[in-house]
Amino acid sequence: MRSLVRLIASIIASSCLVVTPVANARAHAIVIHSEPADGGSGPSPHRLLLRFNSRIEKALCSVKLMGPARDHVVVLQEAAGAAPDTLAYLIPALPPGTYQASWKVLSYDGHLTEGTISFSVNNP
Repeated sequence: MRSLVRLIASIIASSCLVVTPVANARAHAIVIHSEPADGGSGPSPHRLLLRFNSRIEKALCSVKLMGPARDHVVVLQEAAGAAPDTLAYLIPALPPGTYQASWKVLSYDGHLTEGTISFSVNNP
């Protein structure tokens, strides 16, 4: 009988270990779509769009676009009308080079996440 109780306890404990990381992973806002695409290249984009897998607290989010030399921050203007899971910014014309957008967002459930996307401009 004791071995049966131990077996059941072991199965329950193992199940908790498998389920917990999946539940926590869903709690963080992650980018599921970006424009321009991460790693993409092409002409100077007109906007930066980051769509997340959950609603975000836009007032507590930030995005910084760094220029090719990484010593120049590109000034972004927030675009109106983005969905609750999306950050959208207008981008001025960019000279050729590789750019990196760093983002920090607070998901609706209170989890802070951050990341980067990079893209290259071939011609203005």
